[in-house]
Amino acid sequence: MPVGLLEVEGTIDVSQFWPEGRSDADTTKVIVNVAPDAIRFRKSDTAPFHPTHVFDNAKVKGRTSTPPIKNGKLTIRLQGIDAPELHYMPSPLSTAEKKGLTDAKKQAYHEVTHSYRQFLGATASKALHDFLSGPGESALACRVFTHVDAPNEVFDTYGRLVGDIEVTVGGNKVDINHWLVEQGFAYPTFYSSMNDDEIKAFLALAKTARAKKLLVWKHLAKTIGAFDFDLREPKKGEIDVLATDKGPVILPKLYRRYTNWSARKKAKVTSQNFQKFLSKGSGGKPDTCYETTDFLDNGVHSATPRNFADFVEGGKTIKFQPDSLVFGEAPSTLVGADGKPITKF
Repeated sequence: MPVGLLEVEGTIDVSQFWPEGRSDADTTKVIVNVAPDAIRFRKSDTAPFHPTHVFDNAKVKGRTSTPPIKNGKLTIRLQGIDAPELHYMPSPLSTAEKKGLTDAKKQAYHEVTHSYRQFLGATASKALHDFLSGPGESALACRVFTHVDAPNEVFDTYGRLVGDIEVTVGGNKVDINHWLVEQGFAYPTFYSSMNDDEIKAFLALAKTARAKKLLVWKHLAKTIGAFDFDLREPKKGEIDVLATDKGPVILPKLYRRYTNWSARKKAKVTSQNFQKFLSKGSGGKPDTCYETTDFLDNGVHSATPRNFADFVEGGKTIKFQPDSLVFGEAPSTLVGADGKPITKF
C-alpha cells in the first residue's frame, strides 16, 4: 500500500465544465494549470516534502504515448469515482475488427459513432459546475494529491494523473471526489492502484448516500435496458435537457462497454451478444476485477482475479453494486527524454 504522497498546486478554470464547456462530472478532462515548482513529493508521513521535476520532458506510455504535462497543464482523472457519462464516443474499431469488413460496414459504424450520454450525466455536470462557481471566481486554486511511492504509479494508461482534487469553497476545504459521491452525483468506482484507506473512505460516503437514496442511487438500474441512440451529448448552454435528464443508470464503466457493443451491433460489425463481448474485454483483454471485500482482506497480489463479465448475467442482469468491485488498473510507464523508465522522484 503506497505511503508516499505527491501534491500539485494549481488552478482550475471553472468554465471548462458543462454547460459552459464540455468537461463533465466524470472528470476525465479536468485541466489543472501547474505553477512553477508546484509539484512536490514526500516518501512518508514523517518525511519532508521536496519539489520534483521528473515529469518535465517525460512521456507516459500506455494505450497512448503522451506528455503528462502539456503547456503547463495536467489532465486529472478523479480517483475512486465514476459519474454518469455526458459524452462517450464508441471506441475505434481495432485492426482485427476491421479485417474483412466491407466498406459499407465501416461506413455504417462511422454513422453511429457519436458522443452519447447517460441519464443524470448533464445533471451531475451542472451540479459540479455550479458548486465550483459558488465563490464567483473564474479560476479556483486547488491541490491535487495522490498516494504513490514511485513516478510510475501516478498516471493511468491514457496519461491522466489519478488523484483527488481539493478546493476551498465558502471558506471550507472540499475534496471534489468525496463531494461528488457524498452528494449522490457519482458512484464510487475502485481501482487496484488505490490504497485501503482511500477505498474505505468512499465506502462510508457511499453507504450514507445510498441510504438517503440520493440521485445516482435512486436511479441505479438492476438490468441493462435497450441502448438509446438518441441520447447524445448536449451542446454548451443547452440546459433544456435537464428537465428530462432522469432515468435508469448503470455503472458508467459498464455503460462504456455497452456503448461500444451497441454501436458495433447496430452497424453489423459484430454478431456477438453483449455477454460474449463483455467477457472478451476492452481491446481484446478481459476486464480484470476483484470483489472489494476480498481485495481489502487479501490485497491485490492475493485476492482472486475475476472477469467483469462474471458479474453480469445473460448480458442483461447486473449482479453487482458499484462499490462491490475493484478493477485492475491498466499499466503505464513513465519514461524520460532518453526513453528510459523514471523510477524515482
